[in-house]
Amino acid sequence: NDVPMAGHRDNSGVYQTGIEDHLPSSQYSREEHQNAVVQDIADNWITLSQGGKFHAIFATSCVPEAITYYRLMKVQCPQLRITALFDPHISDEDNGDDPAFKTDGLVEILGDYNASYGQKFDLGSHANFKKDLAARLAHKAPYIRIENEPDKRLDLLIVVNQMLTGFDSKWVNTLYLDKLLAYENIIQAFSRTNRLFGADKPFGTIRCYRKPHT
Repeated sequence: NDVPMAGHRDNSGVYQTGIEDHLPSSQYSREEHQNAVVQDIADNWITLSQGGKFHAIFATSCVPEAITYYRLMKVQCPQLRITALFDPHISDEDNGDDPAFKTDGLVEILGDYNASYGQKFDLGSHANFKKDLAARLAHKAPYIRIENEPDKRLDLLIVVNQMLTGFDSKWVNTLYLDKLLAYENIIQAFSRTNRLFGADKPFGTIRCYRKPHT
């Protein structure tokens, strides 16, 4: 019999593994995978964003990956206005959270954001940076009519855990996932795209890059 990609429970309740159960998580840290993810986002951006009308969130599995993806997208998708958000105070050594790499990444992200939008955020005002980008992504004050000012808009926000709960914007219609989520976490994350917005947004779009069949 052909082995399915995703595992499942048989009629007696015994779990039968699928191909994806045997894939090592390390394969998702390879340059080949990350470059393919960035290429897929670039190739489908115009279609999924409806010509740039809508914005997207890209959830990664850890801070080093968020920074790596941010740098890859700066080079490979220069036409997109992107930034990245993660908790600057939480350390995650299990996922290779190097403090110097993280700090350098934060400084780069804040510097790019300041240059793009005429702001002056630094490590000490990171909380205000989060408030500003959230308002920009949701078209809320002081960015209520930002849809008419493309240079002030934010196309894509890269996150780890931030903004996957409690953040709602009808202007976000796509969630890209290169991380594994389960139970209430995946429902909460998928719900970021749920707010309908006329004929152009009858539903949200989810693109999963990590064990997608599972």
